[in-house]
Amino acid sequence: MKMKKPWTAIIWFFAWGAFQAYAVFSVIAGSWKRPEAFPQEAYNSLIYPDLFFIPVYFAASVLLFRGHYLGYIFGLIAGGAVIYVMIYLLALSGLKGAENLIFDGLFLFVNTISVFQIAKKIQ
Repeated sequence: MKMKKPWTAIIWFFAWGAFQAYAVFSVIAGSWKRPEAFPQEAYNSLIYPDLFFIPVYFAASVLLFRGHYLGYIFGLIAGGAVIYVMIYLLALSGLKGAENLIFDGLFLFVNTISVFQIAKKIQ
């Protein structure tokens, strides 16, 4: 029996990569409104790692869709990066601001489901 594709992870990493590309280039262009809960320096420090990880998010999505074994590796790396960023942003905000908590928590939840989905497929 052929394994089903990890659709949650495929869709999540593609959507997250597109959102991060938009956010990073908006920050660089100066059109992104930084949430008040985040200090400027710490917030801007996320731009450079995101520039590296955006291609990883897209590669994970494409490779998982194609069923390539590297998709699972890239997916776990991408999932770990998103978990790091979400925990960093939650800590940076001091768990203040309903909007930050709701969206960061939702992103963390969907990402965790994606990582578990990939891990289950690896077994």
